[in-house]
Amino acid sequence: MPSLGELEPPLALGALDGRYRATVAPLVDHLSEAALNRERIRVEVEWLIRLTTHGVVPGVRALTGAEQAALRRVVADFGAADIAALAEIERVTVHDVKAVEYLLKQRVADVAPDPADRGLGELVHFACTSEDVNNLAYALMVKGAVEQVWLPRARGLVDQLTAMARAEAATPMLAHTHGQPATPTTLGKELAVLAWRLGRQLERVARAAYLGKLNGATGTYGAHLAAVPDHDWEATSRAFVESLGLQWNPLTTQIESHDWQAELYADVARFNRILHGLAQDLWTYISIGYFAQVRGQGTVGSSTMPHKVNPIRFENAEANLEVS
Repeated sequence: MPSLGELEPPLALGALDGRYRATVAPLVDHLSEAALNRERIRVEVEWLIRLTTHGVVPGVRALTGAEQAALRRVVADFGAADIAALAEIERVTVHDVKAVEYLLKQRVADVAPDPADRGLGELVHFACTSEDVNNLAYALMVKGAVEQVWLPRARGLVDQLTAMARAEAATPMLAHTHGQPATPTTLGKELAVLAWRLGRQLERVARAAYLGKLNGATGTYGAHLAAVPDHDWEATSRAFVESLGLQWNPLTTQIESHDWQAELYADVARFNRILHGLAQDLWTYISIGYFAQVRGQGTVGSSTMPHKVNPIRFENAEANLEVS
């Protein structure tokens, strides 16, 4: 029996990269491993620019505008060649962040090849632990995915539901409570309840804070102070994190605490639970005959259902019955 893992092109490991690929494809630019490495490079590039252009480390010249632009193009143009180069480096380092550091050092050498500028490359990843780069990269990834993909689509869904509520504001419907027929209502009112609830969650997600830190291996700026003891590293850390569009977390251990992620994901989960309630309500309306379910051509709701319904003839001694 052939191994499925040896087939070309490689098979998807899960449904998100398989049957649902078209649905989640916009997230690839934000939440894939390649996107993670691109954002790691972004953080490393911007940290190098911050260190040099603000004279943080004595004895190292500032990057020119052209050099800064060239390094930022490494991020903007990140693609298949860079992914392959990182994979080749990581086969040696067996460490993903170190591979990013080494790749960027190569790019710095390409941009500033003068031997006198070797110190520039040595500032790549200066005083950083892997978490300093990773927490910022993940925050940028999640922020991009939420603001550029999730929120626009969620708002579109709520707008559609709100429009339906307004259009059906006068459509009468018998409400139910405790599973029993109750008082008159309208379809628009029932849909408006859910649209309003979803809208509240959208506001919470839109206000989400994306935190980040850059304070070294244990959150004490130990390596920073050992290298440049008289510099205000807290101010530099704050300015750098905020320059990425993130909120500075001033107090951490080795890792950024990730409380903001728990808060954000709880709001998204709550939005989804309300959507689940909407689906249950509509299914109930279908079940009691308020709505009729219209399927797409050729689709089925269960494997027990035929692809196409044909008349079935039953014959007995008394009569011929046709059921369709």
